[in-house]
Parts: sequence; structure tokens; C-alpha cells
Amino acid sequence: MNKSLISAAILVGLSTAASAQVSLYGLLDASFGKSILDDANSKSADLHSGGDDGSSQGNSTSRIGIKGSTDVGSGVKANFKFETAGITSNGNVGATGDAFFNRQAWVGFSGSFGELRVGKQDSVPFQTMIAYDFNGASNGVSALGYAGVGPWAPSLGRQSRSIQYIAPTMGGLAIQVGAVPKGNVSGDKATMSAGATYTLGAFAASAAFESKRKTGSDSFWSLAASYDIGIAKFMVGAANGGTNATGVSFGAVAPFAGASVGFLYGRNNDTKGSGLEVFANKEILKNTYAYAEIGRANSKAMTAPAIAAPAGSAMGYALGVIYTF
Repeated sequence: MNKSLISAAILVGLSTAASAQVSLYGLLDASFGKSILDDANSKSADLHSGGDDGSSQGNSTSRIGIKGSTDVGSGVKANFKFETAGITSNGNVGATGDAFFNRQAWVGFSGSFGELRVGKQDSVPFQTMIAYDFNGASNGVSALGYAGVGPWAPSLGRQSRSIQYIAPTMGGLAIQVGAVPKGNVSGDKATMSAGATYTLGAFAASAAFESKRKTGSDSFWSLAASYDIGIAKFMVGAANGGTNATGVSFGAVAPFAGASVGFLYGRNNDTKGSGLEVFANKEILKNTYAYAEIGRANSKAMTAPAIAAPAGSAMGYALGVIYTF
């Protein structure tokens, strides 16, 4: 009897696995250049993977992941996503001591009610605001990151044990909320976050908020809007993350000769520092993109919390290729 039950359970498990939609995916970034931080520290340009130096090289972080979705009945799907830390040029995954699935590790359910996720995932402000950074918050030359005024901040601290709810989009309005309980890390506070985006044709506007993560830190809020006039798309943003993390951002991107060409500028109201980046990218083969980017941060921007570097203006650049699968 017990053997029959076990055999039946195995058959059911194999049937469920076969019906699940599970896929392996990834992004590999290979480039030549140096980050703004490299230049500030007098380092030479080199060949890089997007996972080098704590994923501060090239445009995007090299990584692989596995994700899946299964219909569990009553119009509900079970979903999961696990994504590695940055893959370095020598094949390491993340820095020593990093978790293997350092970027994403969550499970959840979705249906007509929306989507609920629990685990390690990007912050709500990041998910709400990253679309306004037309160069995807470049690893090496992010003008908004180096100036400390990215409307997607505090994205660099992904949150573990985070519970997030994404409501169904209604009338062009998308809402997402999140919470992290106290005690994740020593000194951490219970954190609440929320983000909303309203889209009307070529116009989009978003707002995001996150309460203090730690004792002595500051809460964060940001606003951003974009408008696509066809020949170009423009954005403006504002962020307030407390001392040395308050300022504005501007940007534009436009199609040119089959490529996307644009710029981003950020200015910190507290440090009076600023960052500027110019970029171009183009799909050259299926799922394969070539890019070029150059950025500069002035000496005052070097005091922003997004960067720990010697004082002095610095310039970075990267010529690279991104392959996704």
C-alpha cells in the first residue's frame, strides 16, 4: 500500500514538473573600458565581464537565472525566480561570501487578484523607476548613480525576506507595495515601500516611497515622468534620500540610424555634484546588442553616497556587447 502511494506521488510529481513552464535565462556583458570609479582610482582600461569588481564594470551585470510558472488551479499560478550574483571574468559568481542567488530568490502566486511575491527581490522604488533611466543604470558610468540622485534608488540594496504585492493595472494605473520585517540584519528597521505609475498614451508618471531601512538612515521618495514625441523620448526626475542624496535628473533618448542614442544628467542639491553620461546601443544580431557609453562625474559628485572614491573629477567609458538568452 505504502509503495503504491509513493509510486503515485512520484508519477504526480513528474506530471506536474512536465506541465510547469520552467526556463533558464541569462545576460552576458563583455566590454573593454573602465568605470568612473576606476578612473578616480587611477586604474587602467581592461577587458571586463559585467560581474567584475562587484558588478561595477560595463553596462549590465552578467548573470544567469532560472524561473518558472505553474498553473495550480482556480486561475492561480505559482511562480519563482532565482538569479545569480554577477559572474566575473574568471568565472567566479559574486564576491567571496556572496550568496549564489544574490540578485533574486523569490516565490509567489499570481492571478486575477494581481501578484504576490516573497523572498529576495529588487526594491519597489527600483522596479517602479528603472524605466526612466534610459541606459539601465549603467554599472560603470551611471550619471544618476554617481551623483546620488537616481529615482530608482535605493536599488543597490536588494531586500531579503521582502513581501511585495503587485496590483492588476487598472485604467493605466499600476501600483506595487512591499514590506520587510525588522531584524533582517542587525540594526535594520521594519521597512515599508510603495510605487505607482500612471500611463496615458505617450506620457508616463511615477512616484515611489520607501521608509528607513536602518536606524540613522533616511527614508526615500522619488518622482519621475517621461514623454515620447516620436522622434525622441524625454524624462525628468527628482529624488530625496536624505543628506547628500537629494537632487534632480534629466535625460533623452532617440532612434538614430537603427540605434538608440541618448544622454542622462544628474545633479545633487546637497553636494552640488553632477554626473553626465552619453550612450548608444543597437541590436546587431538576434538577442545580441552592441553598446558604447561614456560618463563623467565631477569632484563634488564623488562625495555622494553612491560612490566611495578619492576626490577629483573622473571619466569612464565602455565598448561592449550584451548577449541575452
